[in-house]
Amino acid sequence: MNIDWLTPYLALIPVLLLLASTSLASTPLSHRSQRTQRSLSEVEGNTGSGVFLHPLAHLLPTTPEPQWQRHLQHALFTWLWLCLTVAIAQPVQRGAKLPDLPPERDILLLVDVSISMTLTDYTLDGQKRSRMEVLKTLLHDFANRLQGERLGMIVFAENPYLLVPLTRDPTLVQRQLQRLTPTLAGRVSAVGDAITLALKEAGKQPQRKPIFVLFTDADESIGRVDPEAAAALAAESKIPLYTIAIGSTAATMAGDTGGLAYQPVNLALLQTLSERTGAKTYQAGDAQAVEQALADITRQHQNAAEQTPRYEQQPLYHWLLLAGLLPLMLWQLWQRRANA
Repeated sequence: MNIDWLTPYLALIPVLLLLASTSLASTPLSHRSQRTQRSLSEVEGNTGSGVFLHPLAHLLPTTPEPQWQRHLQHALFTWLWLCLTVAIAQPVQRGAKLPDLPPERDILLLVDVSISMTLTDYTLDGQKRSRMEVLKTLLHDFANRLQGERLGMIVFAENPYLLVPLTRDPTLVQRQLQRLTPTLAGRVSAVGDAITLALKEAGKQPQRKPIFVLFTDADESIGRVDPEAAAALAAESKIPLYTIAIGSTAATMAGDTGGLAYQPVNLALLQTLSERTGAKTYQAGDAQAVEQALADITRQHQNAAEQTPRYEQQPLYHWLLLAGLLPLMLWQLWQRRANA
């Protein structure tokens, strides 16, 4: 029988408790007795040296318990303690090997959350919508259609932050999307810094080749790293950088800008970044852009999934609990019948 242990370290807890109780028991009896007497005196307000007994103590049997019963009871409690110690380590019986995970892609989303994402130059269902609302809708659909892939998310404005590490859970990405608000990471866009942080994340697993997808409305990049230099580094690492432009490319914007200086998205910059890495640029005006981006991404190379062997597991802890408790229960029943 192949046995695995899920939490073997937890078995140390009963051992430590046993050592602690042994250490306490080794404390000189005279010291403990003095402390006990002092405590009783303090509680009862008695300063004398009398013995305190419970009012119902006279009901206790006075017949001494046979020695073999004391030994048996001690053995039963020891056996129960051993069973609990082994059960807490969660032994499982290893079954048949499970199928390997299918190949997958690592897709890192770079999401712009600068102040310009509050501009309302989109119209959905006859109502003006902000860029951030449209971006959330696009990303929600994007993550929903990438089932079976590993997704991660970096948000950036003046500073980039890793919001979601690469995960196989698209629901987690979609829930984190609900937290996105403009100016979450600053007011202006630092595209080069965001790409640099993505490269650092990719460097943690150099054997895997991720895909970068940049969602931004940046007209220019203000940051410590030049975007084209960052794209050149991505190209050297053979990482494609897809860019999806958010917002209008028109020179002027009709309607209220909320006090912000309107600047159209720098489509030329995004095209330069994506072409340098062998990828493409899309204009996010409708679902077609997302469909085209998905079609290109699915043509990218798939990484082999992490193939840690997986097996069926049958828990065994309940058998240990039964083996430990059943003899003690039978012993208690026998004692009750014998004393009846």
